[in-house]
Amino acid sequence: MKNLSILIGIFCLASCSQVKEHSTDPLSYVSDTTVISIDRKTENYVRAVQHFDGKLYWWNSNRSTISVIDLESQQVEKTIKLAEEGPDGLGIALGIFVINSDSLIIPNMSYELNLINSLGSKLAKFDYSEFSKISVVIPSMTRYSSMIQTNKKGRLYFGMEDLKNLPIEDIDEKALTEYPPILKLDLEKGIFEFLDFKVPNSILRYNNSIEFGISANNSSILLLHGQSNMLFEVDFSGESFNEHQLESELITNFSNAYFLSPRMSSSIEENMKLAFKHSENFGLEFDPHKNLLYRFGWPGEEIPDGVNTTQFNSTPPFYTLSVYDGSDFSLIKEFTLPRNTYLAHHYFVDEKGLNLFPMHPDNPEFNEDELVIHTFDFSGLK
Repeated sequence: MKNLSILIGIFCLASCSQVKEHSTDPLSYVSDTTVISIDRKTENYVRAVQHFDGKLYWWNSNRSTISVIDLESQQVEKTIKLAEEGPDGLGIALGIFVINSDSLIIPNMSYELNLINSLGSKLAKFDYSEFSKISVVIPSMTRYSSMIQTNKKGRLYFGMEDLKNLPIEDIDEKALTEYPPILKLDLEKGIFEFLDFKVPNSILRYNNSIEFGISANNSSILLLHGQSNMLFEVDFSGESFNEHQLESELITNFSNAYFLSPRMSSSIEENMKLAFKHSENFGLEFDPHKNLLYRFGWPGEEIPDGVNTTQFNSTPPFYTLSVYDGSDFSLIKEFTLPRNTYLAHHYFVDEKGLNLFPMHPDNPEFNEDELVIHTFDFSGLK
């Protein structure tokens, strides 16, 4: 009888593990919840979030500050003021990138990358204006995964959005050659240069906007086309790349209707409705701890009449999460996150897993005095 009980226990444990492993409910993978009290100096909705060495850097663009949050003590440790003018003036900031605890990059609207310390004092300025061929600026935001990337060896990599901003009639094979999508900065030397990588002609078959979300693994830059399942894995040197087609059963309704529409003669509301009617990628993030790639997407949905399209764009009611093997980018599992629960474009990865924020303004449990983090552990799916 004792042996039978042990066998039953083992069977139940295995069964429960299998159910969790194959669960289609994303909330069953939540392994931890963190609640941090905040005040009005820390905004509830931001455009750039970065995790570094146990701290969360939270860019409050409306206040021109960065809240530095200690995740272990669950407290706002300090606030870095980003001056727009004066000796430490940074201009109009376009996001953040943390190199280390005392070195941060702040891109601005003046084609500059400013290096500051943890007190907000400006240490150096890097001007890339001569590399901006059609006057496109470099942001560093988690929104649509436009964060600066690094090889952790003194090189920074930036996504250049020239191709996104070209007129429709100018997007051809020649344009792909003339407008490289990745710019590199050698921090020690202060020298910019384009990677040799050029977007291959295969992308032209979509006849759609050419824009990319950017992330990086240990050896490559990862570029996800915003309007298809196409992923480019580009060696840090830019000398070689691999092209992948990511699988998905949730992001299947891509269309070039918005791209080809007469947007200048349509209202903002009409343009927004047309854009959200079809699928698009919100971004991607590589998890070096678990060797997984996370893809965030929008499946496409009609925006109901009477809905504020600007707010819908800022905080869409839901999004999809696709989990891929980081070695070959094969699809492991996909989820549609619960409606009006998680903020889109707000995420970070740490050793525990993927961290999302159940702080959607229409979430009944939303509290503006709290920063809430759900940690998802998908390592059991591999």
